[in-house]
Amino acid sequence: MIFTQKQLFQGTTHIALRAESLYVCKRNPQGVATLETEVPYEEILPIKSGEHRHIPANQLLTGLLLVFLGYGPWREWLATGHAGFSLYSWWVILGVNALSIWLRFEQQWCTFRLQTAHLVITLAGRPWQRKQFRALVAELERRTKTYLRDEYGQVNPLGFIEPQLRRVAWLRELEVLSGPEAQALATRLTGRRSSDTLRSMGQELESPYLN
Repeated sequence: MIFTQKQLFQGTTHIALRAESLYVCKRNPQGVATLETEVPYEEILPIKSGEHRHIPANQLLTGLLLVFLGYGPWREWLATGHAGFSLYSWWVILGVNALSIWLRFEQQWCTFRLQTAHLVITLAGRPWQRKQFRALVAELERRTKTYLRDEYGQVNPLGFIEPQLRRVAWLRELEVLSGPEAQALATRLTGRRSSDTLRSMGQELESPYLN
């Protein structure tokens, strides 16, 4: 899966889900890579994502100021039919402010945020890319958990038990394995249904082994 976003004056951000890793590349407007990294799926979880909106209140004041500045030139034009220098200047100011508002909307007002264990990616929060961004997050989490389950979710009772128990606990902590799945693997390794001690006649006994 590939996600690409171009931003005016900012360049291009390219995100790709590969077989064993997450690839991220950011290029400036000239096409030169300013950031390029590849994070293995072992270092992805936990994944957090969000959509943030922050519209500054001073934009309303700017709009009111533009209306105030344009009242006189527009009134003169409607009365005489002649567009003077003040009206042309007002249009220039309006255009500059419109461009500024668009850039701020693209880069500051609305953003998508994808955070992994060792990486934070911030993108422009374009409404028409919201569905694609959410699909990217869901697919990244699915692929990561599937990869970890396939690569690390198998145990061998004839091997070293302690490292495998730690690996099972790690997968459970990352929610790759459910509680019953982790317990079943731990039981297969140790032969015990639980590591909790039992008490009988005031003495602590080890949990029984399962045949």
